[in-house]
Amino acid sequence: MTGVTVGDVMTREGVRKLLRKSIWLSIMLSLPISCATALEPAIPLIDNAQSALNYHHIPIDSNSKEAHEPLVDASAFGIASSSYYARGDGLNAPYFRKFDSALSRVFVREGVARKLAEANKILKPKGIEILLLDGFRPIELQQELWNYFMQQAQKALKNPTEDACVQFAGRFCSDPRPFKKDDWRTWPTHTTGGAVDVTLREIATGKQLNMGGTFDDASEVSYTDYYERHAGGGDAASFEEARRHRRLLYGAMTAVGFANYPYEWWHYDYQTQMWVMNTHKHQHAIYGRAELPAF
Repeated sequence: MTGVTVGDVMTREGVRKLLRKSIWLSIMLSLPISCATALEPAIPLIDNAQSALNYHHIPIDSNSKEAHEPLVDASAFGIASSSYYARGDGLNAPYFRKFDSALSRVFVREGVARKLAEANKILKPKGIEILLLDGFRPIELQQELWNYFMQQAQKALKNPTEDACVQFAGRFCSDPRPFKKDDWRTWPTHTTGGAVDVTLREIATGKQLNMGGTFDDASEVSYTDYYERHAGGGDAASFEEARRHRRLLYGAMTAVGFANYPYEWWHYDYQTQMWVMNTHKHQHAIYGRAELPAF
């Protein structure tokens, strides 16, 4: 514990120094070394990343024990959650409305819930935690969201051909149109329970942190590495804050095994086809299509 001398220990200020150093050391020792030394890594710059249209060819190991994990209510594992698409207060931009097919609670695979709890352990010393906005998604809700992003494509593109709109929408949403229950090559990642949409909030107040962009905003600001690529503008402090918060989220989530989707700072996968696509470390996925538990 450098910075505390034997003489200091005999004074009140010395005792304070010793306590601060002891607390810091205990926090660091309670975390895995990889977590303690990399809480705020710079987010890697990724050019020409694959989109949500490009993972369906990746095989799923349905014989794995983990493949049969149930869906669980994330809140039962101590994960703060707020079903974003079920909000009826009009405060869920950019939609400002409730979706007909949205679930009132957020469900994820049991293994995902445990991983989120691990990420929270990393973030807790900084007084922040994960806020889960979405997890398992019924195919009906996936269709509602796809329709929204296709509409956004019509507005954003100069020449909105069908193919151009699909490519635009597919950057922010998996295409549910080919979906078949018995065909793993047609399953949107959120139907597996292994994909999550998350942000950060203060533990003490519940206030959400500035992430530098709106959830589900169909623009380049949503790209995870946006604040790594661009210099701060007029509001440099806000820029730096957003970059730091994205780094904190990225660092905690990837440290426990999640993979980020480069076009969405909020989207992370674990053991899904998209997880394989974005980690480049695995040959097959584990989580396939999931079913909601009986209530």
